[in-house]
Amino acid sequence: MEDFMGHFDGYLLVSDMDGTLLNSKGKLSEENKRAIEYFVDNGGQFTLATGRMLPSVKRHIHKLKVTLPVIMYNGTKIYDFSNDEVIYEKFLEEERKEIIEVVAKINSNVGIEIYSDEVVYIYKSCKQTERFTNLGYNVIYEVDESIFEKKWTKVLVVGDKKELDFVENYLKEVYGDKDIVRSSSIYLEVIPRNISKGQALQELIKFKEIENFKIVTAGDNMNDVELIEVAHYGFCIGNGSEELKKKTKYITPSNDEHAIEFIIRWIENQLKYNNIGNR
Repeated sequence: MEDFMGHFDGYLLVSDMDGTLLNSKGKLSEENKRAIEYFVDNGGQFTLATGRMLPSVKRHIHKLKVTLPVIMYNGTKIYDFSNDEVIYEKFLEEERKEIIEVVAKINSNVGIEIYSDEVVYIYKSCKQTERFTNLGYNVIYEVDESIFEKKWTKVLVVGDKKELDFVENYLKEVYGDKDIVRSSSIYLEVIPRNISKGQALQELIKFKEIENFKIVTAGDNMNDVELIEVAHYGFCIGNGSEELKKKTKYITPSNDEHAIEFIIRWIENQLKYNNIGNR
């Protein structure tokens, strides 16, 4: 990449993590890392919008030049790592907590995880809930009725794709709860009403008073659709869901081909030829 000091001034790049910024092994490529550093060093602002919880984001944050607070839990929380403080947070509505009992009744194979105050409570275990072993997260496997007295950030239903397809369809069409997002083929998330990564991004933009910035976003699954829709330029990663690709104008190579580097080169090329106009 050529060096034109400050030419990314007024641009904000927001990236999903899994399946987007990170490769299929969950690693950050040197190419993506260097591209982000180049983008930030030349005036750009960069942050993340992920479904991950705080300790999981913290495992990667030191490797990246993140300049703004991070959107977590698919928009439920915005956290400022530079000052170690929450700047925005919503909780699952009390009347919707019974959804975990509905899921447990309609499918006995899926796992159910409740996220509260950066602790994972395993309400119902399955083979996927074993992924926390040796990761060092605060995970509680013995859960009693007192869980209903806590504030919930989100519920994560985990299982095989076909099982989650059924659960998702049942919850939306039969049970009538539409505030559910698919963050991967094996993850189905129940989040507070009117919450999304896109909505949280708008909150972050207002908080940082950067309404005049050009917004560029990237994601790979349907929990990223609002993030892409609110941007001036929203990208779906090449390995992303076909459903998201149908809703997205711009497509990148896969997450194993340094998609974020591709986006930053794309921005730079557009700037060179003055092809970026108003939305």
